Amino acid sequence: MLKTIDVGLMVNHLSAHEGVIKRLDLYVKITKNQQLLNILGQQIGTMKNHVQVMNMLLDPNHSKQVTLPPIPQNGFQINTQQSIMEIGLEDKDMALDAHFTATAMANDNFISSTNMKDPHVKHIHVEMAMQQSQIAKQHEMLGEQMGWMTHPNATTNEQQQAMNPLNNQSFNPYHQISNNEQAPSRFN
Repeated sequence: MLKTIDVGLMVNHLSAHEGVIKRLDLYVKITKNQQLLNILGQQIGTMKNHVQVMNMLLDPNHSKQVTLPPIPQNGFQINTQQSIMEIGLEDKDMALDAHFTATAMANDNFISSTNMKDPHVKHIHVEMAMQQSQIAKQHEMLGEQMGWMTHPNATTNEQQQAMNPLNNQSFNPYHQISNNEQAPSRFN
């Protein structure tokens, strides 16, 4: 039997998945970018797999070992005969939202896994986090390729400036106390 915390976390995940899958399905109907469509197809398939796996984990009568399927590779094709819905979303908007969603789901799965008690449920959720992270990376690569996302490199000076506050703090573990100095006392 699963611990209550494991059941509660998975129930929360299942309710979130339902709405996210519907939103991503809407994006599939309106995107004009084949690469985005392929990634969305993988993301939807992955999330549907996650729902099935969580339902198997929750089923007290399920006796077989539960494993997480790999990310599905079959994507969708843009249906040119179907009239594309116009709701004011650009491919860029959908890609950025889907990227944010995959990143948030990866984080949520990982954080949840740290609180889960059943080792198998915990391991499956770490795997789910990794899959969502891979989907997020695909969205990020598409976003960079299309000019929708950028991650500029910091200059050496910027990196050094970021480091300086840490070096100037009163506590420096590399600072040696000389014979003339006394270590600060907690009791003074």
